[in-house]
Amino acid sequence: MRHLTKQEQLVLCAIIGLLLVGWAVKTWRLAQSPPVVGAQVEE
Repeated sequence: MRHLTKQEQLVLCAIIGLLLVGWAVKTWRLAQSPPVVGAQVEE
């Protein structure tokens, strides 16, 4: 198994970090949003 270069490690850490931040924001927004009772349709 070959070792990753410093640049490859940096890119991999950035991608993993962005995925974790996105997941955390999604979880936080779902927890903060009021429950949706029903959609109102205006005509």
